[in-house]
Amino acid sequence: MILARHRGAAEEPSAFEAAAGVSWRPWRILRAAWVHLLLPRLARRRTPNRAERLQAFLQDLGGTWIKLGQALALRFDILPADYCLQLFRLLNRVRPIPASSVRQVIESELRRPMEQLFRSFEWQPVAAASIGQVHRAELPDGTPVAVKIQRPGIRKEVRADIRLMRWMAILLDAIPLSRAHAREFVREFARWTEEELDYRMEARHASVLRQNAEGDPLEHNPCVYSAYTTSRVLTLEYLPGIPVIDIISAIRHQDRAFLEDLAARGHDTRRIASHIVWNALNQIYRFGYFHADPHPANLIVLANDAIGYVDFGIVGKLDEEMTGALRYFAQSLFAGHIGKAVDQFMRLLTPSRMTDLGAARSNLIEAMKGYLESERVGPGGFTTNETIFEIEMLAIVRKHAMRLEPDAVRYLKAVLTAEAMVRELDPQFDLRAHENRFFGRLMQIEIGETFSLGRAAQWFLDARFQLNRLLESIESVRDTRLQLASVAQTVRRRVQILSLLTMAGWVTVLAAIFDLPAQLGLPGFGESFRAIGLVVGGASVVSLVLALMQLRRLPSAYRSIRRYPQRIR
Repeated sequence: MILARHRGAAEEPSAFEAAAGVSWRPWRILRAAWVHLLLPRLARRRTPNRAERLQAFLQDLGGTWIKLGQALALRFDILPADYCLQLFRLLNRVRPIPASSVRQVIESELRRPMEQLFRSFEWQPVAAASIGQVHRAELPDGTPVAVKIQRPGIRKEVRADIRLMRWMAILLDAIPLSRAHAREFVREFARWTEEELDYRMEARHASVLRQNAEGDPLEHNPCVYSAYTTSRVLTLEYLPGIPVIDIISAIRHQDRAFLEDLAARGHDTRRIASHIVWNALNQIYRFGYFHADPHPANLIVLANDAIGYVDFGIVGKLDEEMTGALRYFAQSLFAGHIGKAVDQFMRLLTPSRMTDLGAARSNLIEAMKGYLESERVGPGGFTTNETIFEIEMLAIVRKHAMRLEPDAVRYLKAVLTAEAMVRELDPQFDLRAHENRFFGRLMQIEIGETFSLGRAAQWFLDARFQLNRLLESIESVRDTRLQLASVAQTVRRRVQILSLLTMAGWVTVLAAIFDLPAQLGLPGFGESFRAIGLVVGGASVVSLVLALMQLRRLPSAYRSIRRYPQRIR
C-alpha cells in the first residue's frame, strides 16, 4: 500500500476554533471594511482606487467572499467595467486540508478504511480551492482516479457568510437610485454555491455532460464512480493531459521550451482553440446543458487535442425555449441580421422605470455593428478587457438599468470566458467563421435526425397521443352537454315542485287573512288590508305561472340524448 502521509501540512483547526471563526465573521467583515474601504476614503488616499480597495477587501475575507468576487467579475451588467476587470485578479489562496482530516472525511463518508478503498493515495493535493481539494489515487483494481474532498466545516462557514451577504444586499438595495439588484444576485449566488456544496449534484452534472458527448472525438467528460461518491466526496476518472492554463502561461511568458515540447507531442494551439469553441457551441446550442465555468484550469488537453473537462460545480441548463432564443440570436448576429439579433436579445432583458428602450436598442445595434465590422473577435489575452463584445453588451444592460435572465447570464459567462481563452491561444482565431460553420453543421445534423427512423417513430407516437387527447376533449364536451341537460331537467322538476308549494303557501296565507279574525272573534283587518293581500297573492300567482312557462322551454333529457348519441365505449 502506498499511503504515505503528506508531511508539512497545516494542522487542522479545532472545533472551538472553527465555531469561533464563524461567530467572529461579522467583526472580521467590519474590520476589513474599515481597513480597505473606509479608512483610505477618510484619509483621502488616491491610491489604491475604489476597484482595488474592493479587491483587497474580498481578498482579506477569503473563502466565500473570494468566490463572490469571482462571480461579480463576470457581471458587467451589475458593476462598472473597471471593477469587474480588477476582480479578475482575485486569487483563492487556501491552505491544504491536513492529511488527518482527509482520511477522516473519506472514511466517515465511504464507511471503510482507506487501505480497503484505494490501492494508492497521494496525500499532496493536485489542486486546492475554498470548498475542497483534489487528490490522485488508484482504486483496488489499479484504475487511476481523482478524489475530491470537501473541507471540514465549510458548509457552516459558507452558509454563515451568505446570511451576512443577504443582509448587506438589503442595505445596498435600500440606497436610492441603486441599480445593483444586490438581493437578486446574492440569491442566485447562494443557489449556485449550495449546489457546489453537494458533490452529488456535481456528479450528476458530469454524468449528463458525459452522456451528451458520447462518441464525440473532441470532448471528453470523466466517468463518475458512484460507489466512491457522496455529498462530501467525489471520485472521477483521472484525465492525464495538459491543463490549458499551463499552455496559456507558457504563451504569456514566451516559454519556448514548453511550447516546442507541446508541438513535438503533436499538439497545436490553433486546433485546441477550435475544439474549445466547437465544444462550447455544441453544449449550448445542441443540448442546452453546458459547463458554465470553462476556466483554463478546468480544461485539459488530451490526445489528438481533444478537450477534457473537470470541476462541474456550475453548469448552465437551458430549456427548449431559451435554447432556441439564444440560438436565433447568435445565428442572426453572425449572419449579419443585426436588427433581428437585437430584438431577440432584448426579449431576454427586463427593463426598469429608468430604462429608455429606444436608446438601449440603438446602443445595442451600434455595439453589434462594431463587433461584426471588427477585424478580430475578442481580446488579445485572457486578462479580459472592455473590447470584448459580451462585456460591451453587459455594460449597455447596466447603463440602461435593465436586468438579464439568470440563464442568459450563465450563457454569456461561459461564452465570455471561452472567447477570452481562445483569443489567447490563437490571436487570429476567426470566431464568426467558426460559428457559421458550426450552425451549418448543426442544421445538417438536425435534418438527418428529422428524417431518421427513430424520429419518424417518435412523430407517429406524438401524433397518436395528440389525436387521442383531441378525441377525449371532444367526448368530454359531449359528456358535459349531456350532464348539463340532466341538470336542467332536475332543476326544472325541483322548481316546479317549489312553485306548487309556494302557491299552496300563498293560498293558505290568504285564507288565514280572510278567515282567522272571524274564527278567533277578533275585529277584521279591514277592506284595505284584504285588497293588499289579494293584489300580492295575485301577483305571486302570475309570476309563478310565468316561471313555469319559462321552465317548459328548457330542453328535455330525451331530446338532448337524441341530439348527442351515447358515447361508444
